[in-house]
Amino acid sequence: MRGRDLTPSRNDNINMAEPLAVAALGATAVPVAPVIGVVVAGALAIAGIELGARKLTLVFKPLATILLLAVVGWPRTSFARLIIAGILLSLVGDVALMSESDTAFQVGLVAFLIAHVIYIVAFVHIGVAAWPSWIAAVAVAVGIATVVLLRFVRPADKVIRVATIVYGASISSMVITAWATVGGPLGGAQLAAGGAVLFYVSDASLALNRFHRPIPHVAYLALGLYWLGQLGIALAARGPLLGPAG
Repeated sequence: MRGRDLTPSRNDNINMAEPLAVAALGATAVPVAPVIGVVVAGALAIAGIELGARKLTLVFKPLATILLLAVVGWPRTSFARLIIAGILLSLVGDVALMSESDTAFQVGLVAFLIAHVIYIVAFVHIGVAAWPSWIAAVAVAVGIATVVLLRFVRPADKVIRVATIVYGASISSMVITAWATVGGPLGGAQLAAGGAVLFYVSDASLALNRFHRPIPHVAYLALGLYWLGQLGIALAARGPLLGPAG
């Protein structure tokens, strides 16, 4: 009797690849509706600032951040749960910064500071098995950028000045730890790393606008890049882990 040819055919390869593709894309498939919602709500919030239509900003600024929770979806990992906690604290910061008062600014600063610390914990927790050698270059670049930035961001109030230094160290560490996840078990590590950089640029523009000199149409930088950065982190939290970290 003639034996079956065990050499995999082209169709066999396709059939074998399908489950792998589903496994890879199933958890990371972009949640189109929430992503579009974040972009549209963010655009309307920015339009409210640019047009002086405060009611638009009051409604759509917090809504854009709330919709990030839908981007993450139901948290299936401790990493996702930490990111959700960071987003909720960011929401507190967003609401606080809608006021121009110093007290509200301090509340927002503290909320975002804690959010960055939570993100740092999340990125470290995700299990950076071995810090890649090139992360030293990232750390140096971010450190230099922060030192230069803080030379221009010098609030008159000494307490706020110290707070901005602490905040600068915190967000710098967040960017570095986000980049350190690249090559580790986090499937969307590149999204998280890119998102962290956008978040950094957003905060830098906000600080320069408030404490150095006004930046024309700063909302596009301070808010536009902020939500794009948070989107990257949220999408990374939605995706699967490629290793044992949970």
